[in-house]
Amino acid sequence: MVRFVFLLLVSHYLFAQKPDSIKFSQPLVATANLNVNNNGISLFPNFSLGKPAAIVNISIGKKHIFFEPELRWGLTGKPWSYIYWLRFKTYKKNNFTFQTGLHSSFVFRETAFFINGKNENRYVSQRYVAAEVMPVWYKSPKFAFSIYALNSKGLDAYAIQNSYFVSLQPRFPKISLNKSYFLSFFPQVFYLQLDKTKGTYFSETLNLNKEKKPISISSIFTYKLKSTIAGDNIVWNVGLNYKF
Repeated sequence: MVRFVFLLLVSHYLFAQKPDSIKFSQPLVATANLNVNNNGISLFPNFSLGKPAAIVNISIGKKHIFFEPELRWGLTGKPWSYIYWLRFKTYKKNNFTFQTGLHSSFVFRETAFFINGKNENRYVSQRYVAAEVMPVWYKSPKFAFSIYALNSKGLDAYAIQNSYFVSLQPRFPKISLNKSYFLSFFPQVFYLQLDKTKGTYFSETLNLNKEKKPISISSIFTYKLKSTIAGDNIVWNVGLNYKF
C-alpha cells in the first residue's frame, strides 16, 4: 500500500510539471571522419604536404563544448601535424550561431642533425597556440554564410611567430543531383599573414555524397590571387572520406 501511494505521488508530480520544466540530460555525441588523399592540404589551404596523406577528424562533446582533434600523417606513417581543438558553440538564435575555439598544435618537420659523426634526419615539432571566432548565418538548409578568423602564435623561436587568417565563406551543403546523390560546395576567399609576408587566395572544397552512406569523394582547390608568401600558385587534391 505504501509503495502504491509513493508511486501515485511521484506520477502526479511528474505529470503536473510543465513540459519545459522537465530537464533531460543531453547525450555525449561522438563522430569521426577519415580522409585519404593524394596530396595533404594544411589548415591554411594554400600549403600542402606535397605527398599522399591521411587526415582524421574527431568530434566529442555535448551541448556547447566539443573536443575536436585533427590528426595528420603521410601515408608512410610519418607525422605531419596534430591539432587539438576545444570549441565552444556559445550562441544560437533563430538562424544565427556563434562559435569560438582554442587549440594547441604540433607541426612536424624532418630536420638534419649531426649525430655521432654522421648526418641523420630527425623529426622536430613546431608548437603553436591559436584562437578562432566564427559567426554563421543560416538562410536555409541549402545555404549559409560565415566569417572565419584565426590568430595563431608560435611558441618556438624557429616557428612562425604570428599568423592571421580571415575568410569569407558562403556554404552550399546540399546541392541535389538526383534522389541518391548530392554535392556539398564550400568556396572561400581568404587573407593570410605569416609574420611579415601576406597574401589573398581563393579556395573551394567540393564533396560528392550519397544519401545515408558513410563514404564520399572530396576535392580541395586553392588559387593564389596575390601573395608574398612562398608556395605554389595552385594547390589541389582529391580524397576519399569515410564517416564513423
